[in-house]
Amino acid sequence: MLAVHYYYRFKVNLDDVVELMAIRGLYLSHQTVHNWVQIFGIELGIKLRARRKGKSGSKWHVDATYVKIAGNWRYLYRVIDKQGNLVDVYLSDTRDKKAAENFFKQAQVTTGVIPIQITTDKEPALYPAIENVFPDTKHRDSKYMNNKIEQNHRGIKLHYNVTKGFKNPFSALIFCTAFEEIKQFFRMKNKSRAQCRKVIMPRFQELNNLLSTEA
Repeated sequence: MLAVHYYYRFKVNLDDVVELMAIRGLYLSHQTVHNWVQIFGIELGIKLRARRKGKSGSKWHVDATYVKIAGNWRYLYRVIDKQGNLVDVYLSDTRDKKAAENFFKQAQVTTGVIPIQITTDKEPALYPAIENVFPDTKHRDSKYMNNKIEQNHRGIKLHYNVTKGFKNPFSALIFCTAFEEIKQFFRMKNKSRAQCRKVIMPRFQELNNLLSTEA
């Protein structure tokens, strides 16, 4: 679990994780670590997502950023609530009305929440998608008001730059989902550094326990 934690929580690649584990006296191959982050990334993504159902705020900030998969750019839709908490992520080959609709439908299923307000950055495809999926939801369109999520992209972008892209869509989906869910799980808003230090180990143990329980 420690190797998986290193990979998803810090700006490291697989080789870095192998070295970190070797320092601790655990000699793992690159392939072993790769297999672990894939297998446990899927499991943690599913279980952490299920735990969040019904807990999302009702005011959403939506945007899409780019990730490179097998040398080609793809779109990663992301949505957070007003408090900065994760709502959902969605990987797509296109940035159009259909992709946006699929994303919103998935976000509703994931959270069990129908938003009362969605803020976007004037992306044309989002207008009809919001109207079709959430006809009663207020839509605010302003790049200034949507700075919250644009700044929130930094976390996944910094980690993504270290890994230098993804080899296939499946690996990209696992990483983006697990990274966001684990990041949210360890999010400690309005806590001092001393308080955060006390919470880290119990959180890590709780995350580890998730892997030993059935979904």
